[in-house]
Amino acid sequence: MKILVVNWRCIKNPEAGGAEIHMHEIFRRVASMGHDVTLVAHAYKGAPKEEVIDGIKTIRIGNRYLFHYAFKHYYKKHLKGLFDIVVDDISKIPLFTPQYVIEPLVGISLHIHGKTLYKELPKLVADYIIKRELRIPEVYKGKLIFADSPSARDELIRMGHSADRTALLYAGIDHELFKNNTAPKSDTPLISYIGRLKRYKQVDLIVKAMPLILKEFPDAVLEIGGKGDDLTNIEAAVKELHLENNVKFLGFLSEEEKARAMSRATVTATMAQKEGWGITVIESNAAGTPVVGSNVQGLRDSIVDGKTGLLVEPGSSSDLAQKIISLLKDKERLQKMEAEAKAWAATFTWERSAEEFIEAAKSEIAANSK
Repeated sequence: MKILVVNWRCIKNPEAGGAEIHMHEIFRRVASMGHDVTLVAHAYKGAPKEEVIDGIKTIRIGNRYLFHYAFKHYYKKHLKGLFDIVVDDISKIPLFTPQYVIEPLVGISLHIHGKTLYKELPKLVADYIIKRELRIPEVYKGKLIFADSPSARDELIRMGHSADRTALLYAGIDHELFKNNTAPKSDTPLISYIGRLKRYKQVDLIVKAMPLILKEFPDAVLEIGGKGDDLTNIEAAVKELHLENNVKFLGFLSEEEKARAMSRATVTATMAQKEGWGITVIESNAAGTPVVGSNVQGLRDSIVDGKTGLLVEPGSSSDLAQKIISLLKDKERLQKMEAEAKAWAATFTWERSAEEFIEAAKSEIAANSK
């Protein structure tokens, strides 16, 4: 198949996140299976206009603000009618590709941002994106849209997208990474957060849980790995609570460093307002580390409550602290969760996701040829 993928960002973009990882890991495997994959994404400073990344021909056009207009023009002039199927990675501002793409088309929507955008953007910009997201069921009517978790799929259906045109396409992880980069568990309680430092991730709530944890375990440490524009806010919370000796900022981590950090941790914590799925949850589980996180969309799917981790009342630092303390005090339960976490993570592979996409794409192409 000749496959065109469109996403605002490519995997090398400095602002790439979970949506870009999901897209890249699936389609580099699709390319390795002999299919011709082209990705169009927005340009950014220092990046070549074209390059091949892991078998994916990557074309960069426009800019981060007007990519939706740039892609529509570029497609009509250079790409129209050249592919067997087009994949619209519906993220940020929807591109509304069904209005002009003539090939069979499927969408991938990891999560609807909704009100979480008010944490990240000025109100007028957030209002604009939310209004466009609400039009997805209308504009993509009849198109197959993949979600990566049951709750993300259910949200699309609640918005009005047809249930029989909404499917699951789970994320996988690189299992070899965790087999080859394990590290022994910390001798003292080690809580970990690894991911982007964005306001909607609410990493400051993890910091605010630390004083309660330290009352029970004075030698506990929180490690925060990653980068993002909420770093200053998180650092301020650490300083305000006088936690400089108990919170360590690891900065950006390579994949190998991430795997070792997750392996060292006793528990991973995540308090995001919502997620599409939570790849770092499954990665932590692959490292043998249970995850304690918000009972919100995505995380309630990736965390199996009571088996691979524990769910927490959204927005509650005190509930997060108490759930972590309960695990730290019960070593037998913690060890059982470590084993169940590894078994759960083993079921998610990028190879499976790629194969499931290929089968669905073939069905869509066949249906559109009738």
